[in-house]
Amino acid sequence: MIEFITDMTMLWLSVVMTVLLVAAFARASVAGVWFTFHMTSKKQLSQTEHQPLVIAALIRPSSNPYRPKIPSVFDKGQSDDEPHSLVV
Repeated sequence: MIEFITDMTMLWLSVVMTVLLVAAFARASVAGVWFTFHMTSKKQLSQTEHQPLVIAALIRPSSNPYRPKIPSVFDKGQSDDEPHSLVV
């Protein structure tokens, strides 16, 4: 009879310890998820803060027209792509 009582006590003690351990890990996991959610929502909130409106002066942007070089007759003999050959 004493052996049965000690066995049942150890069984219930191990069940209670397992339940407490699972509850502690579940609480830590929920706290970690809540902290991550809180920090990401705080970052998003800080990125959407109101910024004062800046009105730039009305300055026309300057532009320079680009005109490509028109190839001439003299450029045909001096191509940069071909290697220079020495004539002896």
